[in-house]
Amino acid sequence: MAGRFLDATLGDPAGNLALEEALFRAAASPLLRTWDNQTSVVLGRAQLAEAETDLEYCDAAGIPVLRRFTAGGAVYNGPGNTNWTFVVPRNGSSERLSYSSDAKEVFRSFAGVVVAALRACSFVASFDPPNRIVDSSGRKISGMAAYISDRAAMCHGTMLLGADLALLRRVTTPAAKAPARRYPRSRPAEVANCGVGRDRFVEALRSASGGFEPSAPTAVESALAARLVTERYSRREWNLGDPFSLDYR
Repeated sequence: MAGRFLDATLGDPAGNLALEEALFRAAASPLLRTWDNQTSVVLGRAQLAEAETDLEYCDAAGIPVLRRFTAGGAVYNGPGNTNWTFVVPRNGSSERLSYSSDAKEVFRSFAGVVVAALRACSFVASFDPPNRIVDSSGRKISGMAAYISDRAAMCHGTMLLGADLALLRRVTTPAAKAPARRYPRSRPAEVANCGVGRDRFVEALRSASGGFEPSAPTAVESALAARLVTERYSRREWNLGDPFSLDYR
């Protein structure tokens, strides 16, 4: 099945995260999205904000803290970090991107596409299970998260190209005091930039994915994203509240 390629960055973190969910919900064909979020901290769906970042520092520095709809740990978004997203509907696999209901297989297969793209950029990387891509020294350059339903599978991740690693560490170092065990914790890791230029990485990723045709969000996807901004991603309760009190439907 023919796929879509969207190099689509919206004007604020809430809009960017809402579009991720909208693309998943409306999935009709395989797609690759690349996007550059504004400086922000993005939590996994079940994480407790106060345990994963310094909320006081982020507030003083004007760094928004938001919650995505996929699981996993907290990540830094901002200049020098490009995000990548794959969405594949259950009955719409392409030659190189395939749906799976197995999370381990989703991470393995889509990481393989990203690793191949980096190899085409003359950068050696590898998949580090369950959900990291690392350089030849074992330093994390990309973290991944996924969401799988009976309709579609999504896998998305960061790619540290030339980010401010000091700021990254400052805003994603978990609090020493652990919250209740039901809240997933971020796993600290040594990080590194891969040093590949954004345009080169994006084009290599598009090629490794099957050379999908350039596209843009549809009217349906854009309308759904706008609604999700209002209902979820712009709300303090969604981003900073107790995740176990939220409605994920």
